[in-house]
Order: sequence, then C-alpha cells, then structure tokens
Amino acid sequence: MIRVLFLFSILLFSLLDISFAATRVAYTRPGVMMKIPFSTVGRSPYLFRTGFGTEFHNLSPFNSTAGIFFDMEVGKNFSVGFSSVQTADTTNLANLDVSTYTPPVEFGFHLQQRVYTYNDISVSIGLQDIVFKNSESESGLSLSPKQLSFFAVVSSAKSLGSYNLQTFLGFGTGGFGAQDSLPATDSTGTPAGVFAGFHLNTPFFNKWGGLDFVGEFDGIGINVGLRIPLTSDYRLNIGFTHID
Repeated sequence: MIRVLFLFSILLFSLLDISFAATRVAYTRPGVMMKIPFSTVGRSPYLFRTGFGTEFHNLSPFNSTAGIFFDMEVGKNFSVGFSSVQTADTTNLANLDVSTYTPPVEFGFHLQQRVYTYNDISVSIGLQDIVFKNSESESGLSLSPKQLSFFAVVSSAKSLGSYNLQTFLGFGTGGFGAQDSLPATDSTGTPAGVFAGFHLNTPFFNKWGGLDFVGEFDGIGINVGLRIPLTSDYRLNIGFTHID
C-alpha cells in the first residue's frame, strides 16, 4: 500500500536582508533549503509542497519582497517548481520614502533531474529561475535571461544517532554567481560560482517530523534558518539571509 502525504501550506519569513543582488525569496525554490538547490537519494514523502514567504529588506522605511511557490516530483527522479514573486523596491534607501517605483512581478519555473545515486550520495542537475516578468518598458511578460541559473549539486546523508544530517556542495551560474557592485565593462559574461549548505533534522517535535536547522552559502552570502513543524503537514520557516 502506498501512503501519500500532502503538505498544504508553509508559512515563511526571512528577516532583515539588505542585499538586492538577487530577487529570489528564501524557501520558495524546490527543496528544504533557503536559496540553494538540494538533492536526495529517495523521493519526497509529500505529493507536493506549497506555501508563501516574505523577506523584510528594511523596516524603516519599510521595504519587502514576497512570493508564493508550488513544487512536486514528476516520475521517479524529475521535479518541477513554480514561484511568483513581488520584488522589492530597488530605490536608494535615502529616497525610499518618496519612491514612485512600482516593483515588477516575476513568475519563475524550476526544473531538476536526479542523475545519480549511490548509497547515501546523490547528484542532481537542473535549471532554476526561468523567470518571466512584467516591465514598464514592454507590454506583457518578458523572459529574463540573466536570471537563468544552471546548477549541479552533490549531496550526502548521514545518521548521527537520533539526528540526520544532509550536506550539499554544488556549482551554478546566474543567481549562484558573485554579483559585482560596479558596472562591468564586458556584459557578455555569465556569473558563476559555488554554493554549499547543510540540513540537520533533530528529534525535537519528532512526532511532527522534527525541528530542522539550515545553513548555507548561496554564492553571494550566508543564510541560516529554522524549519519549525506546526503539524506533520505544516511548517513555519524563519531565517536570516546574507548575514555576512
């Protein structure tokens, strides 16, 4: 008999991120990590995951970005995801109170394929941030090629008594590359970089799946977070992004 679990909603917050280097909202990409891809040996216990999240970039004057997401596994090794984000106001902080800028809405698609497994090791490749956004200069939605993020990630899973640890190491382009603070003279290059992270499942709140600690370097900065189970199917995720 096959048991199917449903994850109906996830409540998400990511606090005090002051970097506008990327528009991705924490926890809205496929997987359990905040902003990096993940890979596992086996299938997810859930038929699908869905939820919403908010990042607070500044409290006074107030500036935030918010997003919703949906992802699921299709077949044995392939997963797809969708996210929609209301981006933050990119106006200089000193002029934020008088800004008339209307942040665009982005619609993103994410694809991932598990290509190799051996014991507790798995390898996945994929493409995140196939982003379409509305623009004041163009009618309708337009593809944003600069945000396309190809990646490959290797994961390892270990049991440490009643704790379960997953580690991730990968390489990616686009959103996983370092962002220059100064305009580049050659705009034809594609940024690329490495990312890494860990996911530690603990026995606290074990009847609901356990409390999780998350830490990662997403190619731009360091993110840390908690995944707190409210029931077996609902989680509250909190975190700090780019705390460096």
